[in-house]
Amino acid sequence: MFKSQLSKIVTGWLIITVIGLSSFVASKRSITARRTEEMLERKRAREKNKMAGLPELDEAKLKLVQQLEIEMMSDMYNRMTAACHRKCILPSYNEPDMGKGESVCIDRCVAKYLDVHERIGKKLTQISMNEQQQVEGNAASS
Repeated sequence: MFKSQLSKIVTGWLIITVIGLSSFVASKRSITARRTEEMLERKRAREKNKMAGLPELDEAKLKLVQQLEIEMMSDMYNRMTAACHRKCILPSYNEPDMGKGESVCIDRCVAKYLDVHERIGKKLTQISMNEQQQVEGNAASS
């Protein structure tokens, strides 16, 4: 009985980990593409700021932002793993393997979690860009 429960726990964590890691890799690729685009935008902004006589962003600040982004992704992964396990895997086990319902639940939970995370990121980026445009508009009108 104990071995079957342990087997189910290990299988559950394995599935969550595999799904989470594959989602993390996909998310990381998306972030890398976005970061490349943002780097090009920053380069254009720096050139624009040089012409306007505004200071450049410090490299140390950029590294800090990158470290914070990694910490946030790690935190998101840990929260997602805990939330989906708590929601989808029952504390008492009747079978050694995960059931179809549990597998589907985990898959949907991870998909929803990543979808919401992506939506929030897009909204925050939009808000940040709007604020930046307002600041640039105010600086240009001054």
